[in-house]
Amino acid sequence: MSAHKGSRWRVNWVAFSAVIATLSLVAALVFSAIQLRDAAVSQRQTKIATELGLLTQLQTVISRSAYSRVPYEQQFRELRAGRRSVLTADAYRATAEEAANMDYFAWLFNNRYVTARGAEELWGPRMICEYKRAFAPAFQEAARDLTNLFEFVRARDRALSHLSTCPE
Repeated sequence: MSAHKGSRWRVNWVAFSAVIATLSLVAALVFSAIQLRDAAVSQRQTKIATELGLLTQLQTVISRSAYSRVPYEQQFRELRAGRRSVLTADAYRATAEEAANMDYFAWLFNNRYVTARGAEELWGPRMICEYKRAFAPAFQEAARDLTNLFEFVRARDRALSHLSTCPE
């Protein structure tokens, strides 16, 4: 805008259009940035909800399979003490089912599919304990048969050992 003869103002439409276009562009950029941020937050929340749903399902499966092994606890004590060399077929089957579930669980952690804060601290000590108490004694080559769980235990045993005591 510019002054012309006295108190009259004349509008410079070219400059005015440039200002309006610039303000519109800035507003569009701000709006786009807000949308991107909201989309990222929503995506993170969806990922966490999905992850927690998966972990809840896995916890149920692992608990169910662990309970199926309870009747054979005496065999595990004898195995660890060296008074038994192998489990009965039923005990081995129950242990193999639980071990397979836990090996998958370890695979999720090892490959960073489970990233919820505190998940390793919650489930890791139990996984490590079960590997040491049941799977390693029950399988001739547990490290080979349960590669994901073995890797999980090897990588995290020291860091998570203070969180839980493993009963004998």
